[in-house]
Order: sequence, then structure tokens, then C-alpha cells
Amino acid sequence: MLAFVTVGTFQFDRLVQTVLSDSVLHAFTSRGYTELVVQCGKSEFALAGAIAGGETFVEERRGVRVELWRSRASLDAEYRRADLVIGHAGAGTILEVLRLGKPLIVVPNPTLLHNHQLELAGALARHLATSTVDDLAQTIASFDPAVMEPFPPFDGSKFRAQYLHAPPSSAMPAVTATTVSTDAPATYEETHVHDVYDNIASHFSSTRYKPWPIIAAFLDSLQDGWVGLDSGTGNGKYLPLPVERPGRVWTVGLDRSRNLLEIARTAGTNEVREVVHGDVLGKGWRNEIFDYAISIATIHHLATPERRKAAVERLLSAVSPSHGRILIYVWATRQDELSKRTIPSDSTGTGQDVFVPWVMSEDKTRVFNRYYHMFDDGELAELVALAAKDLALVVGPCLTGALGKGVEIVQDGWERSNHYVELRRWWTQ
Repeated sequence: MLAFVTVGTFQFDRLVQTVLSDSVLHAFTSRGYTELVVQCGKSEFALAGAIAGGETFVEERRGVRVELWRSRASLDAEYRRADLVIGHAGAGTILEVLRLGKPLIVVPNPTLLHNHQLELAGALARHLATSTVDDLAQTIASFDPAVMEPFPPFDGSKFRAQYLHAPPSSAMPAVTATTVSTDAPATYEETHVHDVYDNIASHFSSTRYKPWPIIAAFLDSLQDGWVGLDSGTGNGKYLPLPVERPGRVWTVGLDRSRNLLEIARTAGTNEVREVVHGDVLGKGWRNEIFDYAISIATIHHLATPERRKAAVERLLSAVSPSHGRILIYVWATRQDELSKRTIPSDSTGTGQDVFVPWVMSEDKTRVFNRYYHMFDDGELAELVALAAKDLALVVGPCLTGALGKGVEIVQDGWERSNHYVELRRWWTQ
């Protein structure tokens, strides 16, 4: 069985140190656990140096396979494969784990503690166990998930009734299937992507101001002094991140829309950001110059499989071959229950080309159709594998004794109607 420990994006030294102690490892083995995965965040402990650069450290301790790492773009996959989750008392962690039906022990972090953490854990006492760091070994040894009351499933019916059942007069125009002319894909994109965004830039930017949590967590996990690329930055909402370390991680924004770049230049504050007018398929810098790269809701605007693969190749080539990290997001054919979009599908497994309408707020009769390639399940990871193959990169983790250059797909996930992958480059000589 596998136990997963998470401290979020914060520092919780004592919890990480304690779960690696002999007493807690003995408690795990006594309950049949043979694997322990620890997401360490910013915690400092004896083995912190082994994962300082974003690496994964694995060793055998007291009969338990222990895996340590700082952070991932999403923890959903870890929650799903875990037989037990031990986490800090953050509301997001608690609700996500309980909704998955996983046994949960929460350990409030006293260095961050405001009364709401204990209050929330207390209010959910029927569904989880609470422990202090000092009592954790005893809590694990005595914890019986069978006596916990199942957490009620999420009910979005009230939201749907209020927001998604609008009268026909205010209904959004439908998403429609389209066919791309492969003879001139760049011209097609010019008409149905670039011209559209230059026309809707101000209105579009006003609706895109809140960073998505997984992307914010990815940027927060980067090392001080790293320089990266936001390929398709739009209005630049990710350029100021991480907000807790202003200026210590520097992201250069690239976009084809001059109107959006004008907004991105002062994203977040009045400080001038570094932005570049260019194409995501262009070669505006030396290979392997960046420490990281993100591509958020951009590659799905490229009109052919070859151009989408080329965009992934540009990202793989742009980052350091030994430590480069990449996060890619694209829209999915699989929409969540709160989505207002219905995506037509031909069920081929290769995604769907569509027009997604944008209605201007000041004049509802002005509707711009933006081209998207909506990705099917597994399609994005396959695209990465094809791009890596063209670059002669091994796809998979860096194994002991391996020689050459490769890329590991650290995360391959779906959330809120988007597919995403987190990648890590490696190079052994």
C-alpha cells in the first residue's frame, strides 16, 4: 500500500522530518504500507539538498520505498493512487482528498496556524482524523478509515440551475465543428486566431485576470534566479508570478498579438515586463537558453498536427537539457459539468477542430469565431512523445546508468476542461 504526504506550497519542516523518522516508518509498515511519497514544498530537512533543483529522490528506509520531491503541477494523480493521504490542514487539500473518497489524516501546521485550520478540521471530524506532529506515529497505528463517515459528493445542481439554464435570448452562440485547410494553415490561423485576438484584446484581457492554481503552483516551485518563457503569454497574467518572490523568477512573455502585448507589458503592476512580439513556432533565441517554459491555452490554436508538434519541439528545445521544466495546457473535448460549451466530436481519438465564438460585451451582435483544436484524452502526451522522438530525446524518467538526453512526463492530467502535461528535461553523460 502507498501513503502520500503533502505540505502544499509552504514550509512544514517538522512534518517532513517526522514522516521520515523510524517511529513513523514503523507505524507505516505495521499497517501494511510499503511505499511513502512525500511532497515536501519548501521544507528544510536532512535530504532537502537532494531535491533542491526539482529532482525526485528515492531510497529504501526500514522496508519502505521512500520518494521525495518538492512539488508537481497537480497532486490529483498522487491522491488517486494513494491508500492514505496525510496533509496539512489547508481547505483545498482537505476537500479534494475527501471528494476522492481517500482516507485522510490532517496535521495542522502551527507556523501557519490561524484558528480556521483547527475549526475546519473539527467541523469535518466525522470524515477525517486529526493529529499533531508528535502524535503522528500513534495516529497512523490506530487510524481506522472504516469508522469515518463518507464525504458527500459535490452537487452542482444549484449552480447549473442558476447559471447554466439561462433563457434562450441570452444563450451563447454554439461551438461548431470546422475543417482546416491544410494547404495554408498559417493563413488560416492569421484569419481565425491572430486577427481575432487583436480585435478582442481589451475585452478578452478583462476576463483573464486570475491565475489558475496549478500553473501558479508550478511557477511557485521554481528556483530563485531562473529565467523562463511564457510562449503565448496573452495579457501576461502569469508574468508577475510567483507573487511571494517578486523579481526572483523572471518570465519573458511571447505573443503574436501586439494589442495583448501592450497589456502584458505592465501585467500585475506598473512595472514594465519583458515581452517579445513573435510566433510560438519562431526561433527568436538560442536553444536551451531558458530554465523553464509555460504554454497556456496556446498550442490548441495551431491548425495542423504538424504545427502543434513543432510548437512542442520549440518548447523542448528552448529549455535547459539538464534541468529544464515545461508546463503545457490545452483545451479538452472532455468538458466538466460546469462548462457552458458543448463540443462536437467525431470520436476518432484525434481531437476536434472547432470555432469557439467570442461575443463582445458592448455589442452582442459582434461575434468573433476563434479556431481551436480541442484535444482528446491522451492526445497531448502522445504529441509530446512524437516531438521528443523528432529531437532524438528518450521519453521517460532518467534511470540509473542511462546515458543521453531525455524528457520525463512528470504529470499528465485533466482539470476543469483542460488537458495539461508537466515535463522535465534530463541529460546524463
